[in-house]
Amino acid sequence: MKRIFNGLFYILKFLLLVGSFGLTLFILIRMNVRLDKDMISILSQLIPFLLLFVVFIINMIFKQIGVTKNLFYNLTCCLVFAIIIFVGYRAIFDTNMVLNQKYGYGIDFNYFDNFIAYIRIMLYGLLIANILFMFREKDKNVDKSKELKKA
Repeated sequence: MKRIFNGLFYILKFLLLVGSFGLTLFILIRMNVRLDKDMISILSQLIPFLLLFVVFIINMIFKQIGVTKNLFYNLTCCLVFAIIIFVGYRAIFDTNMVLNQKYGYGIDFNYFDNFIAYIRIMLYGLLIANILFMFREKDKNVDKSKELKKA
């Protein structure tokens, strides 16, 4: 059962990463168009997504078992990306927000802007956890069970 949930969360992690990145990019572009800013200013918000994507690709290529087989990490990634998607959709579709109705942009930029710092904290936390799981020691119980299977 643990392997089934781990596989489900592992695949869902990539889908939610793409969804949260796309939604965040959409809102940030619309925010910069409204403020007449350069698109270069949104790079600082997108760097954690790109770094996390690169680390996920490295985990896939080098088959980092400490990360890919970690149910807790995969579940945490799914929760973080789901929270980012929830905040983005709420900023867009919640018509009960005062500033959404007042300014008529269709997106409550102030609501999303309040969460940008928390989004970056969560993404950098995932990145640090991923790096720590990549370099952790192997479990001795797993090594013993593999030796017993070979014998």
